[in-house]
Amino acid sequence: MKVPILTLALVTLIALPGTSAEPEQVRQLLRTNKCVNCDLREADLRRMELRNADLTGADLTRANLSGADLSGANLADTDLRGVNFRNANLRYANLKGADVRGADFTGAILTGTELEDSIRTGGFIDIPGRATLRQMPPPTQPLRRFPLPR
Repeated sequence: MKVPILTLALVTLIALPGTSAEPEQVRQLLRTNKCVNCDLREADLRRMELRNADLTGADLTRANLSGADLSGANLADTDLRGVNFRNANLRYANLKGADVRGADFTGAILTGTELEDSIRTGGFIDIPGRATLRQMPPPTQPLRRFPLPR
């Protein structure tokens, strides 16, 4: 009798994608595709289908989202420090105001991704072999506009 109960407990633990994240909040995300202000730290969400998910204000510190489909997802004001986005689809995702320090975007699709205010002071997004996006300080002089020839 003890062996089946132990086996069931192990299967349940292995089936949960988040080990350090709050398990109920991981289940909520997978069930509803929405988890606003959730604690998803260190969640294992590899290759998950999270299209158009609402994760506004969530804490995803050191989560594994490699290969996940986050196209159209709302990740505004989230904590994405140290997140693994390798080969993730972030097409048209909203990362406005997110903290992306130390996140790995290697091979990620960033077409149309909203990154406004997502790079904190002194921060950068490094996509090896592709690009490094750095936060630029505000200009000291007003920008001059020149009319374009017609």
